[in-house]
Amino acid sequence: MSRLIALASCVSVLLLTGCSNNADAICDKRQECFDSDLNASTCADKIGAWEDEKESEQDDRRARTAECAECIADRTCAEVLSSCIDDCFGIP
Repeated sequence: MSRLIALASCVSVLLLTGCSNNADAICDKRQECFDSDLNASTCADKIGAWEDEKESEQDDRRARTAECAECIADRTCAEVLSSCIDDCFGIP
C-alpha cells in the first residue's frame, strides 16, 4: 500500500516538477550529510539510470526513490541516519 502511495506521489510530482527532483533531493542530502565532495549531478544520473535499468522494476524503483526523498525532506542529517535508512537503503 505504501508503495502505491509513493508511486502516486511520484506521478503527482512528475506532473508538477519531474521525478528527477527526487534523485536531486537524495543526492543533495548525501552531499550535505556524508560527502561534501560528492558530485550531485553524477549521483542523480546514477539514480536515474538505476531506476530505468530493468523495465520490469522501473515503477518499484521510482517509488523507492520517491519514498526516500519524502523521508529525507526537512530532516537533519542525524534524523536521516536514524529514520530513513530503511527507505533509502539500496538506492545508488
